[in-house]
Formats: sequence, C-alpha cells, structure tokens
Amino acid sequence: MADITVAKIKSLLKEDKRPHWVGADLSGLDLSGLDLTRVTCVKTNFNKSAFKKSKLVKAYLSESSFREADLNSADLCEAKLDKTDFTRANLLNASMSRANLSGATLLGTNLSEASLTFANLSGANLRGANLESASLFGADLTNADLTQAKVKGASFTKANLTGVKGYKP
Repeated sequence: MADITVAKIKSLLKEDKRPHWVGADLSGLDLSGLDLTRVTCVKTNFNKSAFKKSKLVKAYLSESSFREADLNSADLCEAKLDKTDFTRANLLNASMSRANLSGATLLGTNLSEASLTFANLSGANLRGANLESASLFGADLTNADLTQAKVKGASFTKANLTGVKGYKP
C-alpha cells in the first residue's frame, strides 16, 4: 500500500518541487499524465501503478520496481533505470530512447511498438518479453537474454548484440 498519496505528489509538482525518495512505496497509484521529469525515486516500489502518457524524462529510478505497472505511451527518454524490475509491466508504445536499462529485469514485459533507440540494455533479462515492432536502433544489448522473446517486426539495426542469448539475427 502506498505511503504517499497522488494528491501529495501533485502538490509537490505544482510547487515545482521535484520529488526525491529512496525506498518509498508508491504501489497501486494512478500517476497517469503527470510530468515527473527529473524525479529521483531510487529503490522505490511502483508495482501495479499506472503511468499512462506520463513524462519521466531523465528520471532517476534505479533499482526500483514496476512489476505489473502500466506505462502505456509513457516517455522515459534518458531515464536511469538500471537494475529496475519491469516484470510483466506494460510499456506498449513507450519512448525509452537513450534510457539506461542495464541489468534491468523485463520478464514477460510488453515492449511492443516501444522506442528503445540507443538504449543501454546490457545484461538485461528480456526473457519472454514482447518486442514486436519495437525499435532498438543502435541499442546496446551486450549479454542481454532474449530467450523466448517475441521479436517479429522489431528493428535491431546497428544494435550491439554481442553475447546476446536467445536471439539470432
């Protein structure tokens, strides 16, 4: 259960204060449409939260958990998401260009039609992820695991696929 309310977050944003939380519980909240650009939420629980069309540009969200969260059409460009857990999250049509997802867990995650251009996915676990029609142009997938990932129509042009498991171009 969340220990911070949506009203409190909106109040902080209205005052132009960027939240800075470590280890907070924001699970189950509907934060859809909010501009959370440059927020810092390390080791934060966002499980089952909604971020539809939210802006998380350049957000620092390392080691956080977004299990089963809905980030449909969210903007996570240049976000720091290393070692973050997106197991079974919905990132349909999300913008994640130049995001750092190194060591992230994306088991069974829906990344269809997502933009991951120049994203760092080195060491990421994408087992069973849906990457259909996703753009991974120039992405770094060094030592990533794509075992049983759905990749129909995905673009891996100029991506670094060194040591990738479960995918053969």
